[in-house]
Amino acid sequence: MSTSNRLTFIVHLPAKPERYAELEAAVRQVLTDMSHEPDFLECTLHRSQQDPNVLVVYESWSCSREHFLQHHLPRAYRADFERQLPDRLAAERRIEFLDDVQPALQLRAAAR
Repeated sequence: MSTSNRLTFIVHLPAKPERYAELEAAVRQVLTDMSHEPDFLECTLHRSQQDPNVLVVYESWSCSREHFLQHHLPRAYRADFERQLPDRLAAERRIEFLDDVQPALQLRAAAR
């Protein structure tokens, strides 16, 4: 796959402390549902070491940003999540879109 057809981004979700568990459960469900999408490549859910109330999601898709925003973001399984998100967040969600460096570099550990 060419890197021009790969969308990668990081989502920062700062939860209200009293709503953290609820947000994490909802994020896990959305990630599981989206993993069945045809353009989905991978995602990883993290928790910030600087602030344990912040969830961080790393996602990669095999589509353009425009295609993702038009076709994947409005999916029905995201509707409840998006509707309830403002009540669960302590601050605004931040999405950071990333570009590969050229030439691209992606490394993985060798099989052990």
